[in-house]
Amino acid sequence: MSDADVVRRAYAALATRDMDTLEELFAWDAVWVLPGSSAISGTHAGWPAIRDEFVALLGPLSGGSFHAELLDVAVGERYIVAIQRTTGDFKGRTLDVTSCQLVRMEHGLIREVSGLYSADTLAKVEAFWV
Repeated sequence: MSDADVVRRAYAALATRDMDTLEELFAWDAVWVLPGSSAISGTHAGWPAIRDEFVALLGPLSGGSFHAELLDVAVGERYIVAIQRTTGDFKGRTLDVTSCQLVRMEHGLIREVSGLYSADTLAKVEAFWV
């Protein structure tokens, strides 16, 4: 499976909340960094932290409305850029933004993910994930 296929499979697993598949795709000591100060922001180091402090919160904090649609994948020699449309609608808050996740792969596993947002997009993300 190519690195791009791993990223595509991770988005598919995230869409169905398939934590077992996600666990297979991430290095045990992977890191996911989300900028800002929202409930899901921060540096989530290790699969348990990524699972419990980030992925597991997406459903409850969005009333189950969170969806990250993978729009495109750009593959370089060292990184993959996942371009996504993120949507949600909960308690009068609406999220509809396009952003990027910078993904570093190692030995066929996701080693590091960093959320990349413009200032305007980050403000919208933070307003949703209060």
